[in-house]
Amino acid sequence: MTQHYVPIAQFTQGGFDIIVDKTWEDLNPRDHFEMDDVAEIERKIDNGTYDWFMLRVRVMLDGHEFGSDYLGGCLYEHAAEVMADGAAEQCVLTAIAEARTEVTRMKERLNAFAIE
Repeated sequence: MTQHYVPIAQFTQGGFDIIVDKTWEDLNPRDHFEMDDVAEIERKIDNGTYDWFMLRVRVMLDGHEFGSDYLGGCLYEHAAEVMADGAAEQCVLTAIAEARTEVTRMKERLNAFAIE
């Protein structure tokens, strides 16, 4: 099954293109929240008051993905709010760290080729 992602934000940071998007969350809120009134949360998800999603952050360089991070169980009235509370920021930092490691690895690998 193909996952469909909806864009939330796109920007440049540290020389990388950052893409933040979301897809449906298949976790049950009852498995995620320790509250007595999860039924109300489920009702608000079902009627569209809340957005229940999985966040994906991709770090791109020249159209190639070099890092990514995911965060499930995101619950907001509007998905864009994830950009303001630190959740997406931590995913961006994690994905950039992965991308820097991968860029370094690729650079070393490419330098090993003899160019004549």
